[in-house]
Amino acid sequence: MGPMSAETRTGALQTPRDSAGLDGLSLAHAVLLWAAFAAISLAVLQPALHGAFINDDFSLIVKHPYLNPFNRENLIAILDPFGDAAIHGVNYAPVMLLLHALEKALFGGDTLGYHVVNAVIHALNCVLLIALLIATRVPRLAAVLAGLFFALHPANVEAVAWISQIKTDAALTFTLGAVLSHRRLPALALTLFALGLLTKASTLAALPMVAALGWSRRDARRQWIWLAGWVVAAGLYVIPELSAQVATDISPYSDPWVQIRSIFSFWARYLAMAATSYGISPFQEPEPVHSILDPWWIGGFISAALLGWRTITTLRARNPEAAYWILAATSFAPVSQIWPFMHPMADRYLYFILPGLIGGSLLAAMDMRARWTAARSDREIRTRWASIATRGVALGTALVVLAFGIRSHARATLWQEEILLLQTGALQFPNGANASYYRALLAAERRDAETAVRELRAASQKSLGHMARFSADPRFEPISREPVFHELIDEITGRWIEFARSRGLETQTWLRSTAQAHRARGEYREAIDCFERALRLGGPLQSAIAIEVESTRALWREARKAETP
Repeated sequence: MGPMSAETRTGALQTPRDSAGLDGLSLAHAVLLWAAFAAISLAVLQPALHGAFINDDFSLIVKHPYLNPFNRENLIAILDPFGDAAIHGVNYAPVMLLLHALEKALFGGDTLGYHVVNAVIHALNCVLLIALLIATRVPRLAAVLAGLFFALHPANVEAVAWISQIKTDAALTFTLGAVLSHRRLPALALTLFALGLLTKASTLAALPMVAALGWSRRDARRQWIWLAGWVVAAGLYVIPELSAQVATDISPYSDPWVQIRSIFSFWARYLAMAATSYGISPFQEPEPVHSILDPWWIGGFISAALLGWRTITTLRARNPEAAYWILAATSFAPVSQIWPFMHPMADRYLYFILPGLIGGSLLAAMDMRARWTAARSDREIRTRWASIATRGVALGTALVVLAFGIRSHARATLWQEEILLLQTGALQFPNGANASYYRALLAAERRDAETAVRELRAASQKSLGHMARFSADPRFEPISREPVFHELIDEITGRWIEFARSRGLETQTWLRSTAQAHRARGEYREAIDCFERALRLGGPLQSAIAIEVESTRALWREARKAETP
């Protein structure tokens, strides 16, 4: 037998098969796998299936102004790329909002249905990942083990158990579906790519991946013409998406070198999370990297350099392995803090990065095995050892998957109620804003107003976004009448007003929030002015604002009467 061909050694993309299905995976097998993965996902997430709405679920679903009610006018507003709905959510994501509206119509306040939908979508993503791996010549057993690895990875619990993260789950479905269908059904692929963009910006990672796959298999001109449509769709999407980011609450790094070191450290942390699940946590808040000797950023720099070299090498060889590394890198880029935003890291951000790392690692291992066994000297011995090593890796992976499943089931219990997430996050990141918020809740429960206010103030210094709900949080009721608590409200609402003014946000929801902040400070004239401007703009909050402005006028009259001698 002669040496293996370059195409076989590098695992070039398979040619399309005639049988119906997802490339090398038949439709019947895909459906059976989907059912199996759905059962696995539901079993692992069982502790969270009746979990309550948590954190962002309230602003994105329960109390979202454009979903309550969901009518024709609000539908038009949701589809408006430069309207109030996009700015309110700090993203142009109409498909995400439509999914929330559909779920709310079906399930109302019963969270079980929301959780089941997320689990079923997650199972579909596992099947699509398996199909994509098989299409790039990964053996079926290895592909299924990889699908199980993704299905049971503890970091993915956040993306699946958190109700409002249907945007992440569905966006990956559209992304993998677009990549898989691009060659044979390019019109469908373009449609899926567009739907993914309108669900979550992470879908942009599909574009360079498809380009790399097309390069590896020497696609015909027709495929590249269709890919040009992807570029147009991405360009059209980016304009309203960047426009919506005006409302982002960020704390930019004062030192660019600290920012660069932090970016590399985040990459290293994600690699550690992906390989071992080390470092997973709700509400992650790692500290910026100030020391040049910090091992996380050094490890991140070295690993990024190695993966960059590997990507270039495999891209030059037209090896589809490069496409997976590109998927991982471009999925990391938006959350890397190149453009700083409020939450530097999160378990759910790994959901898009992980498929790229899995595929790249598998194809790299296959390439190493092929090179080892293709050597002319001692080929029979080398082949035997390679087979033993392959079986050992498969067994080790199966054990890791089992351990991941056990840990994921335990992690799912945290998603029963928000206080469990806050408590866990506070233990992992005791210097973070969420830890301060959690300690403030404990202090309020003890009626220790001084400590609660001190912790709330510390949280607000790290992120104003954490303070958007504290004044209405019923858990602070025991200290709500304390003067120091009202002083804090004045301080935070003042910062909120300045933040809104600096952004120039003239939308109904933001004007209403600003008016409420003025009213909390006793600035009734300014509050009435903001309420009236909000009414003139029109929107879904007309009736609520009309009531609020009348009550504010009554408060103003009482205040002036009290001032009269």
